[in-house]
Amino acid sequence: MKFCLITLLVVSLGFNYAIAKISHLLVTTIGDGVVQVVDGDTSEVVSSSSFLPVNRKLSVRPKSGIETLASGYLFRFGSSTIFQCEKDSIRIFSGSLFVRSRNFNNTVSIIGPETTVRLSGAGSCLIEVEKNGGFKCVGLLGNLRLGLHKDDAIALLPGELVFTELKSQTLSDKVTVDLKNLFETSFLISGFSNSNSFENALRSVAESQKLVIGKSFNASVGEATGSDSFEIVTQAVSEKHSTQPLNTSPSNAFHSHYTLPSESPLTELLGRSPKRLDAEGTSPAQRPFPSRLLRGN
Repeated sequence: MKFCLITLLVVSLGFNYAIAKISHLLVTTIGDGVVQVVDGDTSEVVSSSSFLPVNRKLSVRPKSGIETLASGYLFRFGSSTIFQCEKDSIRIFSGSLFVRSRNFNNTVSIIGPETTVRLSGAGSCLIEVEKNGGFKCVGLLGNLRLGLHKDDAIALLPGELVFTELKSQTLSDKVTVDLKNLFETSFLISGFSNSNSFENALRSVAESQKLVIGKSFNASVGEATGSDSFEIVTQAVSEKHSTQPLNTSPSNAFHSHYTLPSESPLTELLGRSPKRLDAEGTSPAQRPFPSRLLRGN
């Protein structure tokens, strides 16, 4: 019976992939899971090992999360996330999600309250709905492409964060975030069970980022507060990481504590008083040369 169920799920996912439809199979539930919102306040719990309903509003319960599988994808939806599954896209009203694409040919649209982003390529990223209705996107693994228009996309590499700018309908300049800290604090990453290969990949890319940057981060990115703005939160730099200013004085500068000696410089050099020679170049008490001693008088 179990083998038949697995075979049916594989066939269903393959059929959905062939017709370019993304069907989400609920495989992991944390906490109270997800419910289907029916007629306002009425809700129905979505059980594990079942497909999420299409074109129906779904709500992940507070302090909970879910993980779904689709053709070539793995999705995770965070606490209090409200979303809706559509044919080839995900409509998200609030909250956050984790996307892992396993196929370079994959393309999915994430529709938000005020804008839509297209995600393509193979890799992993985090996407969060901001207060202004836009998105905040962070690359984690691989080489994903992110764009607001069909022919206008940027490469989103690990550690790169961008915001959607609603007025201009463009993506902001990239900001670098600390991947090691993000991996440890993000519920969508550390709150779920990860495979050893995925954990090793995260650890490797975090270590590589530290080697490339070569310093500690002293800023973090806050939320988007306006249609085209977001906060940069500065942090105090620890004293142990502070550096002393370089000495820029010239090497031949005089030292203020040095004084000239009172005695003659020659006495200081020779270690004795110097002797003055006469006009012929001999001293007054000149000793005879050895040759004169041999010849006698």
